[in-house]
Amino acid sequence: MLTGAVEVYANHPSVIIGSTSWPELDRGDGPAVADGRHVEVRTRGQRAHTRVSVWSRTMPLVGTVVFDGKLDLDDYTICVGDIERLGRWTLRIEQTGVQRVVVLVDDPGHASRVNVGLGIGTEVRAIPSIDGPALFNVLTAQPESLPGSNERGLVLDGHDSPHARLSAAIRLLSESDPARPWLEQYEAENIAEWMRWLGIELSRARAQELGAELTRLVDAARSTAGSDSHGGIPPQAADHIAATLLAAITK
Repeated sequence: MLTGAVEVYANHPSVIIGSTSWPELDRGDGPAVADGRHVEVRTRGQRAHTRVSVWSRTMPLVGTVVFDGKLDLDDYTICVGDIERLGRWTLRIEQTGVQRVVVLVDDPGHASRVNVGLGIGTEVRAIPSIDGPALFNVLTAQPESLPGSNERGLVLDGHDSPHARLSAAIRLLSESDPARPWLEQYEAENIAEWMRWLGIELSRARAQELGAELTRLVDAARSTAGSDSHGGIPPQAADHIAATLLAAITK
């Protein structure tokens, strides 16, 4: 799951990930180089920020693996920064010492997005795991299927491809449960909060209105689908609901 993220702006086209100590790296022309305590990832440099996301146990298998090896991360901490130490960001992690670290980038040598995985296993699963198109695969340490709430969280951990993400999240909404009457509103509010970053001036109040509209549209789609859907939202219906909500945001 996503445990933290930071956007790094650097004078030089690289980001340092690893221990809080000063790196001792032999820099080359490759997309990444490591010294046992750090990984230096080649990025797009001054052109724009580079987003670094840190994941625990499960991470999106999106992009290209540029490092999959052991790093010595002391004091239960991972650090992200630039080579000049103009800025650095640290995150508390579950394990200290030597551990496996997986690094994926969107474009080797010119990375704009860097995903860092800790405690990641070898199981590959499609998200969403239900009927319909997959959004992406994940690499996970969990041998059994991921809970629907975790899948939905992974889907909503980014804002690229908003229509595809929103449609997938709608398909992963839980079936109405009389024993948990709060669940439907809770899940709709989570999606509403995610939508707040899709509009320049989308207020919390307006997002909540869209969350209520989402609930209404989902209930109508379930009613139309009938018992054959087993409470799920058909992919075409989810796509239509997503398009309706996104159009409302851009008005």
